[in-house]
Amino acid sequence: MKILFSFVGEQDPYSDKTGEEGSIATLCRYIKPEAVYLFPTAKGLGVKSETQSRAADTETWINSEIDKNIQIFTMPLQLADPTDYSAILPLSRRTIDRVLQELRQVNCEIHLNCSSGTPQLKSTWLFLASAGLFKDCQLWQVANPLFNKENRVNRLEVTFLEEENLLLRIKQYAKEFLFQRMAEECLRLKNISVYSYRKEKAALLYRIFTAYQSWDLTFYEDAYKRLRSVYNDTRLSLDLSVLAQTLEVQVDYLAKLKDNTALENEYNLVDLFMNARRRFIRSDFTDTLSRFWRVYEGTLFMRLRNIYQIEPKDLNKSANKTSIKAIADSGYFYPGFNKLSIRAAETVIANIFKDKVFRLLNEEHIIVNRGESKQSMKLVELLKELRERRNESIVAHGMKSVSGDDAFNSLEVAEAILKKFIPETAVLFEKYPLKVTQVRKVIDVLDKAFTI
Repeated sequence: MKILFSFVGEQDPYSDKTGEEGSIATLCRYIKPEAVYLFPTAKGLGVKSETQSRAADTETWINSEIDKNIQIFTMPLQLADPTDYSAILPLSRRTIDRVLQELRQVNCEIHLNCSSGTPQLKSTWLFLASAGLFKDCQLWQVANPLFNKENRVNRLEVTFLEEENLLLRIKQYAKEFLFQRMAEECLRLKNISVYSYRKEKAALLYRIFTAYQSWDLTFYEDAYKRLRSVYNDTRLSLDLSVLAQTLEVQVDYLAKLKDNTALENEYNLVDLFMNARRRFIRSDFTDTLSRFWRVYEGTLFMRLRNIYQIEPKDLNKSANKTSIKAIADSGYFYPGFNKLSIRAAETVIANIFKDKVFRLLNEEHIIVNRGESKQSMKLVELLKELRERRNESIVAHGMKSVSGDDAFNSLEVAEAILKKFIPETAVLFEKYPLKVTQVRKVIDVLDKAFTI
């Protein structure tokens, strides 16, 4: 149902100066509303400029000259001064909010006339729309026939300051992968925007960033279901083809993550590493270091399973019984030892199996951060240092905080270890689908909604 809201001016229903119809009548002919709500300034003592009588003339004109079936509702505003914003804004908001409450059960398409009334009354529609009073509306401007007689009616495309601020905040949060905040800002934008296409895209991105938040929390099944739903809704849309391509790759990756959660593999280890990197970008150094040790442990365990057929979490389930006997006879562990820790896994790989890759890797040098300077350090020595930092911190047995340098260095070690032990991770790092590049492609969809 089309509904026109309008204040009433001195040129309604027609102009004594030009002889042409005023903006209300012109819009009625153009948009063909089924109902019109008029908000004139009421008659009364001390009123500087009443338009209630003009509203009555406008109602007669519309029903006699345009369409007798258009319903007209007149709601006079008790305004002594129609140029006083301090009086106009609260009274208009209360009155119009009451009308909207009455219409809440009706599927309405609201149209706002920004060309009738005093300049202050005209601009009030912009203030109310910007404040999110209307769930969806269209703003119209009608030109003075003295200046433009051919194309008098123009739709106003206004980007409100708060909407611009929300988009800016979404872009800022993207730099730190703050998906929950990005989703919240999209929901806010959906609720306050006066433009249906902008609301639609904000709602779409809300769903995507909610899925990313689940991904970031390693709730892979939930993230997969949410993102697959969005992909299915967008894959056939020509205007969303770039977005759909991005989502398709992400959905495929999530499918691998959700289906392989019991044991370490190249996909979940790379994802955990990238998760640690996101923590580092957010300056969450404690979580960065914690995730590093899980990546390191998982990499050792994966190598024991794939290369030596050893099950590190339960040695009795290992396929290679000869290797189990070698571990038992090594003298490194107590009788009945049946589960490997990180240190125990290192001992088994290095000293019992004499793994060449592990030994060569330990001799490699890593460039590490040392405050304002850089330093070359053997990986084996850096691992020892990071273990001490872990044990002293709240990640393990201490109460110390984790420094940015230690978090950074742990990421350098993790990447080197993954690429050496699991060569296929090099390609996965390059093609990992939840980098800032992909997030920006998603935001581009909303960005374009501000330029249409």
